[in-house]
Amino acid sequence: MTNTPPVGTMKDARLIETEILLPKPKRFVKETLAMPDGYECDWYYVDTPPSVMIVPLTADGQLVFVRQYRHNLKSYQLEFPAGAMNEAEAPEAAARRELEEETGFTAEPTARFRPLGAYYSLPSETNKYTHVFLAAPVIASGPARGATEIEKYFDMSVVLIPVDEARPAQGRETAHRQQILDRYRDAVEPPDRLCALPASLGLARRGDRAVAIDGAEGVDLGLQRVETI
Repeated sequence: MTNTPPVGTMKDARLIETEILLPKPKRFVKETLAMPDGYECDWYYVDTPPSVMIVPLTADGQLVFVRQYRHNLKSYQLEFPAGAMNEAEAPEAAARRELEEETGFTAEPTARFRPLGAYYSLPSETNKYTHVFLAAPVIASGPARGATEIEKYFDMSVVLIPVDEARPAQGRETAHRQQILDRYRDAVEPPDRLCALPASLGLARRGDRAVAIDGAEGVDLGLQRVETI
């Protein structure tokens, strides 16, 4: 018995109906699609604004992480500071704001926010697009203050880890992750010991998920699997 291949693909599907299941705080959408061969299905996803994630590095070679409790995982997670962009907010402006809100750290006057690329977070379930920045060097300028009422229950704390010691917590190396890390090394000027970022360090760390990476210059870096911390 042979399976007859479908005529056309989901790219060619016709949208029959869009239903907003939940408008906020996160917008859950159901779309009913008709495939070219007549088959109909419901597709669910989370419609979210673009976001940013920051890789903060101090002058003495420490990475700045946020440790917080994630209810859906029922565990504490070690993450880079990240968050949604406000309407009409530029990616770099959002990165600077999120860094200070979640960690209390700000960039030194001579620091630069270098784009390391951008990626779709779990593209099968959300259209969330995340811009990644290297912020170096950063300094502590005050306490983390958060931005929403619910964040006070996350039990958030700031954790500084030397670059070389961050390796055991960050999962296995992948070829595509290495390309992002090479961009990190190129961004640090001048070359010094801070460029020795462990090859095992992953950037898109929000649990175990597949992400699509687009390079800062538009180079397609493909797909990678990011390991849970």
